[in-house]
Amino acid sequence: MISSFATQPDITINLLLGGGIDSAALIAYYLLRGAIVRGIHFNYGQPSIEGERRSILALSQHYGIYVTTVDLGFSMTNTQGEYPCRNATMLLTAASIFSAKGGIFSIGIHSGTPYYDCSQLFMVDTQRLFEGYFSGTIQVEAPFLEFTKKDIFEFCHLNQVPIEITFSCERRGDYPCGKCPSCKDRRMLDEGYGNLPIAKYFDN
Repeated sequence: MISSFATQPDITINLLLGGGIDSAALIAYYLLRGAIVRGIHFNYGQPSIEGERRSILALSQHYGIYVTTVDLGFSMTNTQGEYPCRNATMLLTAASIFSAKGGIFSIGIHSGTPYYDCSQLFMVDTQRLFEGYFSGTIQVEAPFLEFTKKDIFEFCHLNQVPIEITFSCERRGDYPCGKCPSCKDRRMLDEGYGNLPIAKYFDN
């Protein structure tokens, strides 16, 4: 099932969005460069789906962008917080749905994680697959690939990205658990930026 939050014509940049800080930064990054963007959000059975959808809706309204939701119809396996093949599945699925006009597919992965699908090698391998399937008409980007989480947070701070409407918890969709790695990252980052409205994220 595919549904849309908003409407905006002539999509040129396709952003994979999960509703967290990285997603918000990704939207701002391209809009600041004058691009027209389309957001794509996937339901793959993650426990945080409701929180992600609330954030995606808020972000789409804040930035005035088109966001499409795609229900994969199955739940991916979670191994100690990692979803093997998640990023590859989402990129290839997005390209298979929205490849008619070609263009760019972008994902908000960053440095500091040990996962293959957050690495430069993953980006090279994915681009090679796109070359094989789409003969050079599709490109994949990860503008924050060499950024740390702190760098992304700083980018948001400098560009007034509304991180208070994002949702990053990995375990719950109603309100943040405060214990998962994503929640811990937000607490840690808030310690260095106490003037940001991130603290209320944990109020419930």
